[in-house]
Amino acid sequence: IFPSLSTSRGSSVGSGKMSTIRRPCGQLQIDASDPTKGSTYGPCKLMDFELEVAFFVGGPTNRDEPPTADNKEPIGKPLTLDEAANRIFGYVLMNDWSARDIQKWEYVPLGPFTAKNFATTISTWVVTSMALDPFRCETSAGKQG
Repeated sequence: IFPSLSTSRGSSVGSGKMSTIRRPCGQLQIDASDPTKGSTYGPCKLMDFELEVAFFVGGPTNRDEPPTADNKEPIGKPLTLDEAANRIFGYVLMNDWSARDIQKWEYVPLGPFTAKNFATTISTWVVTSMALDPFRCETSAGKQG
């Protein structure tokens, strides 16, 4: 028995002409209602993407403590909301691409692997935080920023 897990994908983020997405191939269930019929190899038939908002962040690394001989690069501490707001340069639209039919087959028993997010693309423009400042307003969660 394997534990359920999710792998991360080491890849490039595409935009503009770089963002031509090739339909992935992989193992597909022959009959979704009867897994005993096994699988076949072929192109994804249920490809989709999730539209998300991503942002670019800058600034020095947050450190809990200075580096030591044993720990040259300690893990950084989380940013506070105020620190994060001061470090966000701008926002882009992002697409996280998935091959849902291949993902269904690989999910059990191993958990989602590369079919979960086989590609990432972003818009070719960045909306700066400064450009959005005039549109800040109070919400049901209270004053923002």
